[in-house]
Amino acid sequence: MDLHTLCAQGVGYALFDMDGTLFDGDLGETTFLMTLVSAYLHIKPWSLTKADILSLEVSDVAAQLPALQRYGRYASEGDHASAYQMTTEYLEHLPAGDIKRTAEHAFAEFTDPGTHLVVGSQQLALFVRPVPAMLSYLHACANPVLVSASPLSVVQAFAHLNSLAQVIIIASEGGIETLPYGEAKVRLAKERGITRPFIAFGNSEGDSEMLNWAEVGVFRSTEASPSLIERAKAAGWTIISR
Repeated sequence: MDLHTLCAQGVGYALFDMDGTLFDGDLGETTFLMTLVSAYLHIKPWSLTKADILSLEVSDVAAQLPALQRYGRYASEGDHASAYQMTTEYLEHLPAGDIKRTAEHAFAEFTDPGTHLVVGSQQLALFVRPVPAMLSYLHACANPVLVSASPLSVVQAFAHLNSLAQVIIIASEGGIETLPYGEAKVRLAKERGITRPFIAFGNSEGDSEMLNWAEVGVFRSTEASPSLIERAKAAGWTIISR
């Protein structure tokens, strides 16, 4: 049975990580960086262009922004929890309409994986690219759940842009204790009354517990390290590379 058939015929919940799984790139990070840079340039984030980013990269103006320096430090240290918490705290006070417009613009303007900000020795990507095949799995499921460490407002914007009115969303709401990452993806899903899913899709180490919990774990390996792919094989997950 192929995955589309399994998604369409499966009974119960289907869990999906968002960033890097349903599309290439990271919408939470990209939206956050767009808002920071556009505020610095005194323009709207949905007016920001790749040329604007390249000009900042050349002059290293981005490194002069304290928030970017702090975020870059979290990224370089692999401190995912602090990075996700920071994006949520920054974005949660912005109007939902602004987040939606920014997210929509991100998918139109920042589709090149080479677009990034340079902060010290760290390169922070502004990159999101739709993957229709992955979205088709999401739309095929009767009871989909988005479980993402990106800010709630960003995940809601993604759901709106993809006509997912009925999807259940579990996302970052500002505190470490409510950050859906690692084992917390499973814990927070259970707290929402979600029983063991028949299938779960993910792409990173932070999705491991969720994939192990599901009857069928599906690992998207397009940006995974060789060691993580070997772990996915050892765990018995279905591996897809599209």
